[in-house]
Amino acid sequence: MSRIVLANWKASLAPERALAWCDSFSAAYTPRTGIEVVLAVPALVLDRVHQRLGALTGVSLTAQGISPYPQGSYTGSLPAAWLRDTAKFALIGHRERRQYFHETVQDVARQGYEALAEGLQPIVCVDNDLLTRQAAAFAREELEQLLWAWTPETPVALEMARTLDDIAAQAAQVARKTEGKGVLYGGGVTPDNGGAIWTLKGVSGILLGQGSLDAEKFAALVNRLPV
Repeated sequence: MSRIVLANWKASLAPERALAWCDSFSAAYTPRTGIEVVLAVPALVLDRVHQRLGALTGVSLTAQGISPYPQGSYTGSLPAAWLRDTAKFALIGHRERRQYFHETVQDVARQGYEALAEGLQPIVCVDNDLLTRQAAAFAREELEQLLWAWTPETPVALEMARTLDDIAAQAAQVARKTEGKGVLYGGGVTPDNGGAIWTLKGVSGILLGQGSLDAEKFAALVNRLPV
């Protein structure tokens, strides 16, 4: 399985800027065997980004969140079924979704079940306090199908680079509680430190937020990662 470099645009790129990002990234990016670039794109531009980058080798899309419910009378929701032809992944349980939109452990678990039912690969975000409870909300057979991303519990910690020893220890903790899974690490990851974090034992990928918004710098990081 390829290791993942995930760029979470959050709500930082309006549609016209999102497409300009795609053009800059395409011009600078070199596909790498064993590395999958995953773009967490707002729902409004998922289809447009898919059309712009769909033919680019090694690049996939993820929804930034999905509905915990199927298609039906759920105003404002984004059912997983609608994403099958556009996204490969579903990023769920991000710290900001839990904090600002009050998503619970069970909400995130239901999103995971919906994603799996529609053939999407869930990437479940957790922090130290949530890891045990969130893992317990999934049945064993679902646990085996999940990817995990660790993001710190506060905005300050999220954008503050930790020592490599701290990150390696956190990756090991996630592995102990999630059937030995590797972890995508997200917290202060930038194009400058991403390569060092990438090489740590137990880290199966990296997740960049603000550090992914410069398309050329992000592509340069991907291009130099060891495989």
